[in-house]
Amino acid sequence: METRSMSFSLSEANELAHALLAQIGRETGIRTLSIKGLVADRYELRKPRVAADADVIVDPERFDEFCAALDDHGWHLRVEREVPSLLGPHSVTFIRDDWPNDIDAHVRFPGFFADDQTVFERLWRTRGDMEVAHARVTVPSRGASAVIAALHAVRYSKSLRHAGELEQVAHLLTDDFSVSEREEFIDVARVGHAQWVLRELFDLIGEPWDVDVDPRSQQLWNINRATVEDGAAVSWLSSLRNAPWHRKPGVLVRALWISRRDIPRNDPGRMPTTREAWAHRLLRWRRGTAALMHYARSRR
Repeated sequence: METRSMSFSLSEANELAHALLAQIGRETGIRTLSIKGLVADRYELRKPRVAADADVIVDPERFDEFCAALDDHGWHLRVEREVPSLLGPHSVTFIRDDWPNDIDAHVRFPGFFADDQTVFERLWRTRGDMEVAHARVTVPSRGASAVIAALHAVRYSKSLRHAGELEQVAHLLTDDFSVSEREEFIDVARVGHAQWVLRELFDLIGEPWDVDVDPRSQQLWNINRATVEDGAAVSWLSSLRNAPWHRKPGVLVRALWISRRDIPRNDPGRMPTTREAWAHRLLRWRRGTAALMHYARSRR
């Protein structure tokens, strides 16, 4: 697919990005499944809206190879340092200077607690195709896509929009899905160890569920869910608490200080000015302080 500089809308860019991702998968023989935004819209799992990015989940065994192929097609990672994550890293974001959107390449999806390869194989087993930008794009089934939509909505359920999207999935499961689609939803959640995460939804639709997540993972999920919109401050705090005493000073320094070369930016060839770097640090410290205060209040 031709990716030279051109002018197009965000909606058009997302369709073209999904078509490009599918083409790269076919060229390299790497299995990919387009997920979330455009796919959820096509399945009517939410009210249609234009996403800021195109999401794809990739065969975990060949994830690094796929990322290298994206780089060969002119997409590159944003400049940003690695930060701790309560649930572990699940995706990387690629950008291209002449495109208005991002590409999020997933090796896993938050809320699935089964082995990454097990989850991908289950999604792949009942895959389907959609025509996007005149290209064939491979996607999970409607039932599997509903699990992904529900997991995303549960994780961000403090947001009114995402709470409404979770209600939409519950409504579809009860009043719109066929018996086979509903069974597919339940089986994907079962195999993916997502029943506990989706327990409230299972209760709403009158389906039994099992506790398929260990207590430590439950704790991390709950903390992440409560703080996911507050940035990485709580993850840094967790890393500081869990670090051996001789490593705590280093973790604290990394949490508080970010060098000029690590200031997040799209253009890897441009070094931020000293003024820009300090502006970013001050904003980050203010946000981090607010996030930690919010976290402290939520634990009372």
